[in-house]
Amino acid sequence: MAGTVGYKFNPGDPEGASLSAATTGTGRPIAMQECRQTFWTIEGAGTISGGTVIVETADRQDYAGTWHALDTVTASNLTGNKSYVNNTVGAASGFLRARISTDIAGGGTITVRINGLIA
Repeated sequence: MAGTVGYKFNPGDPEGASLSAATTGTGRPIAMQECRQTFWTIEGAGTISGGTVIVETADRQDYAGTWHALDTVTASNLTGNKSYVNNTVGAASGFLRARISTDIAGGGTITVRINGLIA
């Protein structure tokens, strides 16, 4: 679904979620080719005592090699329902995704939403 004027997705649109209430795993790649700027929100839910989240990019959604890391976040900084936002100016590449490189510990979960400004 098209987002609010200038944005790829509306806030909270499930199409922008790479990971949703996750504790492990690699998120869904999201196509960002038409965006002049991309950004991501990483939200913690509950108690998080450990773990690492990486936002990464590649030219193809099925790329089997090592994706390029754009951002690395220590998940314990998101404990108690905190959030973190960052961005990259220019289209980083064709696709962005989130990946939990070290499992989320402490009983909480992580949600990562990716969005962009349309060129």
